Order: sequence, then C-alpha cells, then structure tokens
Amino acid sequence: MIRTLLVLVALATAVTNTPALAQHVGQDQELRAPTVVVTGSRREQAETYVGQIAPGGGLAQLRGVPRWNTALCTSVIGPPAGQAQFIADRVSQRAIKAGLEAGAPGCDTNLLVIVTNDPGTLLPAIAEKHRDVFGFTGDANIDAGGSETSLASFMAVDRPVRWRQVIETVGENGMPLDGDARTDPLKYSQPPLANMPIVRADSTRLRSNVRRQLSRVVVVVDTRQTAGLSLGAVADYLAFVALADVSPDADLSGFPSILNLFNPDTDHPDALSDWDAAFLKGLYTARLNSASSTMQYREIAGRMVKE
Repeated sequence: MIRTLLVLVALATAVTNTPALAQHVGQDQELRAPTVVVTGSRREQAETYVGQIAPGGGLAQLRGVPRWNTALCTSVIGPPAGQAQFIADRVSQRAIKAGLEAGAPGCDTNLLVIVTNDPGTLLPAIAEKHRDVFGFTGDANIDAGGSETSLASFMAVDRPVRWRQVIETVGENGMPLDGDARTDPLKYSQPPLANMPIVRADSTRLRSNVRRQLSRVVVVVDTRQTAGLSLGAVADYLAFVALADVSPDADLSGFPSILNLFNPDTDHPDALSDWDAAFLKGLYTARLNSASSTMQYREIAGRMVKE
C-alpha cells in the first residue's frame, strides 16, 4: 500500500510544481543567539519544557507516550531530488542521535513526508484512494495522533506543517495484542493456542503491561508557508514532529527550540536546540511501560537534566 501511495503522490506533486524550500541544499540562515532567557532550576525548566510538548486532555494523560520501536524508513515526495535527500538524511541523523536506527536502502516506508504548495487539493485525493494510510479503522488497538486527531480536521487545517500518526498499542514486550507470531512449539502445540496473545493482569501503580508505539507517520509541508525559511531548519522541525508526539499548541517561546520555527513572536531557529536534542534522547531512553504518560514525561524530564 505504501509503495502504491508513493507513486500516486509523486504524480500529484509533480503537477503542483512545488517550489524549492531554499535556494541551495544545506544552506542555513545566519546563526542568531536566542533572545529568550530560561530561568529556574534545571529540573523545573525541563518539566516546563516537557509539559508544553505533551499533548493535553484527559485521554492523553491516560495513554502512554508513543515512540518508534522500529528502524525509521523515510521517504520524501515533492521537492527537488537534492532537497528531498537532504531532508531524509537530516531526519535519519536526528533519529540516530536519539537512539533509533535508520532503515537500509529499499526499506518499507513508515515515515512519509509530502511537500506541496496545494495540500488542500492533494490530501483529499490521496485519502479517497488510500484512506488507510492515515489511520486504521475498526481496531481498538490502533489510534491516531498528531497535529489533528480527526482525519477531517487533518485535511482541513491550515498549518505550515501538519502531521498524522498511526499509533499501535502492544504488550510491554512488543507483542501485538491480537496475536503472538513467536510461537513456542513446546508450550503451545495445539493450533488454537499457537498464536493466542497473553497479556498478564499484572499492571501496578508504577508500570503498565502495555505500551504505545508509532507505526506510521505522514507529515505534510505547505511550501507557501515555509518560504524564506532555511532548509536545515525546516528539516529539523520535521524530524522533531516525526519522532515525538508533539502538541500542535506547544508554546516554547520561553526556550530556544526548533518548535518556535513558525512562532512570529520569536527569532526563527536554525536547527534543533540542545533542549530539543535532550528531549528526544530522554524520550528514547525512558521506560515504555510506566503506569501513565504523566510518569513517563517526568522520567523524560529527569533524563533531560542528566544530559
């Protein structure tokens, strides 16, 4: 399905004649010192930073914090080939530094970046023929996240960058809740029991027996709203929202952060900041099965302090 989608999107974006994101591949704007001043203890700062990134709402607090648990395989559709390769390489570099692996050449795409100057026309056309790529339906163990949780809102929202996550809930050891493919023939020899999932009722107040992981992410860039920004900055922004579950309303104006890229009240950052890198490292080294996302985010903040 993903390979078919790539063909469809390649044709569609070719028609839209997407402009370049920057004049030269890898060219960054002049580095400027941030004008913000972060105060308070390092731990307080980290918790404030994490609290802004974490999606809000009671349901988000009950669910675990999702992250990738497989090698990241990125495809970029729309910009000139050199810029597309730059974006894919930058995302892979950020993923590796956070603790992930990058997929080998020819791997199956699980992160799709679509660059277009007409998302209002392109996205509905994709959804009409390949709706499943934006999230499965009818499976209680799979939900969607990102800048807009409903598909209709995702299609309609007007943002420079929007992202759609497909999130799967699995056992704490990574076993799918609808079956375990790793059959033990000595223990389960009869066919009805061979692939039966086993989720022990041993959750405690400190840990859960399930965790959430990113299965697929689609990121859409509207080049009409990224004009004038450096390719490196845009690529780092894409990397951050592709690797983490980020609130679209995150206000990081009190911190040097790539998430300020589209904030008109702050200087435009040129790259991932130390705060951003520490958060991603904390996310990918924290435990996956804490009892709540609140506990997981506290652990991430604690790990940020040690970076």
